[in-house]
Amino acid sequence: IPGRFARRDVPAIVEAHRDWAESALAELESRTPEACRAWPPHTLELAAVARRVAVRWREVEQGARARARWLDPETLELAADPRDRAAVASAVAEALKGEGRRVLVPRLAALAARHGLGFARVAVRGQRSVWGSCASSGTVSLNYKLLFLRPALVDYVLLHELAHTRHLDHSAAFWSLLRQIEPDTPALDAELRGAGVQVPPW
Repeated sequence: IPGRFARRDVPAIVEAHRDWAESALAELESRTPEACRAWPPHTLELAAVARRVAVRWREVEQGARARARWLDPETLELAADPRDRAAVASAVAEALKGEGRRVLVPRLAALAARHGLGFARVAVRGQRSVWGSCASSGTVSLNYKLLFLRPALVDYVLLHELAHTRHLDHSAAFWSLLRQIEPDTPALDAELRGAGVQVPPW
């Protein structure tokens, strides 16, 4: 809610758009794979590494801090109150950011070397609306949610950001370079636009 907006007006606005919101949520749920919709989560499908991770729950007292730790590459222990979705999501995100650094950073370096491109440093974050970004400093930021996408899509995002180290904008020169290093750019770009449904919505 914008800072200067009258909060008392919010319920009426929500109510006026209720039908649209319910329809949009229903459509999103229908496009989201069953494994992503389940709550509390018991598995995580990390397509990027062809791995199904089992989530082992250990319930804690209400209000206790949620924590996640890897027991092995295929088991994530989650000490949390399953009723606190935000805390659960935050704990899982932290665990997956670490896995993202382990998987995505070496892959970015390998692709950079293969195509004669470079970058200054890499950060793995949990951005809301982008899979990755590249700063003028040469820092590439990657979204840990890439772990939920198939390897070809992950590579496409990495190559997209590496191409930005040469051309920061989406100019004709940028797209020409990207198509040169990834001939399937048009198809992969179209697939990526709908790939968000592979990520658990929580």
